Amino acid sequence: RIVVVEGYMDVIALANAGFSEAVAPLGTALTEQQIELLWRLVEVPVLCFDGDAAGQRAAMRAITRALPLLRPAQSLAIVRLPAGLDPDDLIRQQGPGAMAALLGQPASLLDTLWDHEREAQPLRSPEDKAGLKQRLMDHVETIQHPDIRALYKRELMDRFSAFAFPPRAFPARERSEWKPRGERGPLRPEASPDGGATMRRIMQGNGQDAVAGAVLAGLARYPDVALAHADTLARFAEAEPRHASTIDALLDAAEGLDSASQLPISNEQGPGAPPDSTRFVFLKDTTDPATARVILAEAIALLVERPALEAALKAATARFATDPEGAFAEQQRLAERKLEIQRRLGQMASRGAALAAHDDSAHPAADNPPDDRKTD
Repeated sequence: RIVVVEGYMDVIALANAGFSEAVAPLGTALTEQQIELLWRLVEVPVLCFDGDAAGQRAAMRAITRALPLLRPAQSLAIVRLPAGLDPDDLIRQQGPGAMAALLGQPASLLDTLWDHEREAQPLRSPEDKAGLKQRLMDHVETIQHPDIRALYKRELMDRFSAFAFPPRAFPARERSEWKPRGERGPLRPEASPDGGATMRRIMQGNGQDAVAGAVLAGLARYPDVALAHADTLARFAEAEPRHASTIDALLDAAEGLDSASQLPISNEQGPGAPPDSTRFVFLKDTTDPATARVILAEAIALLVERPALEAALKAATARFATDPEGAFAEQQRLAERKLEIQRRLGQMASRGAALAAHDDSAHPAADNPPDDRKTD
């Protein structure tokens, strides 16, 4: 282990307390060359700078200089001393054991970066949160290693999503007593009285592709599915901001329904949705509601996966110049998954999709050879 402190007095204090592995850059900020020298000795040097504002700024300068240099297994760990204390103060006031405890549990470079930017300024407005996201992504773009850059981006975006789009607190939904089909009334329940107007208002001017339009219209017909997949829909809204207002309005409208009922917000095919979206089986009155809900839930998952898949394909293509073999294999895998998603979405838009979904879950594939006859 190597512990990097700010000055030679800190090195002396640590050495006197039994920590002989301390070094210091001697009056200058930690440089890229010094970071490379540290990595020749240990994979993850520990930075232990003062707990005041200047010490934290020094730690962030070291982090920003290290980001472009990161390589697999080589990083920095950071010890955050109590506010206003340097290593000598901590040892004199709390003893060597307190210093040993802090050095034994340093924070990762990623954790420190996230904490610093999150605490850099108040995050009360959407603009403040957008600024946090921008600062994080600016750091990520400086990382030269493609795999580390992609992993940092995903981890920081996951943290940002959890912070900016916290899970909604929905009231517990009561389950209605099961009744035989003959006692359950009509196949499709009547929509809430203002459902059509609600759908027109929340989808107006919100251009969707066929799949997104179909899913949004399906969520209006089955609002309980929207509530059950609220977190997944929030991730989709983040990846596709043009749909964010529609999804938020759908969830708000769904929350307003009687929790003991499964009334749709609207039975319409979805004002503003492309005409092709009406072919999806979960929008057809002839589809059993239970089957429609299962297919709609799968469509949500596929819809959310699409932008992530496109981003991964783009990253693999960009990496081709430096890692042609690995990038090509990744491109092939992602392209196959993309075709698989398109195939399944195509099935959902065909007349036999509902039956296919039911049969796939009930019978092994070997017992059901494919039927090449057209269903139209």
